[in-house]
Amino acid sequence: MSKVNSDVRRAETPAQLGTAPGFVIRKLYQSYSAMWSRVIGPQLTGPQFAVLDVLDAYDGSDQASVGHAAALDASTMVDVARRLERRSLIVRTRSPIDARRKVVQITSLGESELFRVRERRVQLEQRLFAHNPRRKDEILAELNDLSERWAELAAELAAAED
Repeated sequence: MSKVNSDVRRAETPAQLGTAPGFVIRKLYQSYSAMWSRVIGPQLTGPQFAVLDVLDAYDGSDQASVGHAAALDASTMVDVARRLERRSLIVRTRSPIDARRKVVQITSLGESELFRVRERRVQLEQRLFAHNPRRKDEILAELNDLSERWAELAAELAAAED
């Protein structure tokens, strides 16, 4: 612990907190979000980009599956879709087969925005992995493996509680 002056102590991250996976992930995500905002700009958030990217590959999909593919829970997907729709980047219509479902499509304006952000995302990734560009694929594979394993563990814990 260090002192700022004789009356006030300055807190530092305790060692056990600095090695907690959730804490490290939060710090990583905060840094990533700050860089995203600076490089990409505030016009499109990461979740909004993910939805547009999914729709670029699977246009006309139902809203629930788009949210799942973009790693968004249902309520977040609804919020993201509303915001994108307000900006005319997507359109949502009722499914002709099941009126309870919404079909989501990317607009030409959404495609233009996605193209713009994809170019900047390449710049962001180059900066993020500038320290070790050869390991980029390996690092991302490890993060994806970890994400999948932890999702499995969470599902196992949820099932055990039921």
